[in-house]
Amino acid sequence: MVVSLFIPELTTRVIVKVNTDGLDSALDVVKSDPILGDIPSLIEDLQNTKTEMENLQEPLGESIANALSSFQESIISSKHYVTGLMSNSVDVSQDGADWLVGNTAASVDGFPYPLAIEKGTRDHWVAPVTYSALHWGGTPGFFSKGHMVSGITADPYVQPSIDDTLYAIDSIVNDVLGGL
Repeated sequence: MVVSLFIPELTTRVIVKVNTDGLDSALDVVKSDPILGDIPSLIEDLQNTKTEMENLQEPLGESIANALSSFQESIISSKHYVTGLMSNSVDVSQDGADWLVGNTAASVDGFPYPLAIEKGTRDHWVAPVTYSALHWGGTPGFFSKGHMVSGITADPYVQPSIDDTLYAIDSIVNDVLGGL
């Protein structure tokens, strides 16, 4: 089930496909050979090995998605930790055979602010939504019925987390295979 709170620009789809071409070729050779084809245990062993490899796709996908999520949380926590909401909103969800990893944090009015951090923003107008004026800076502070603010410089965290995950992929795969 795909959760609609995932922001497409911040969501990474993890797809794991096990390559069984070599096993398929070996099965074809064995089945077509008059002598080897008469050894049912050989065909069964090759087929079982292929099935075992295909059954690794889901646990590998889940482990890779969880590692990607962890790397994103770490990067966000090290650079953008104010309330912890953004670093605690890197979610993982299964979508069929694939996994989705993305940040679902949003402001109280629904603005997906992780997208503004990832992509940056242009200078823009801010105005009060709930009250008649904006207030900041303590007491007495500052008030405004609306004003221009400078944009946010992009500070990407999605691609660096993907790069970290790819760097760790051998370790992730070995951990899954070691657990068998």
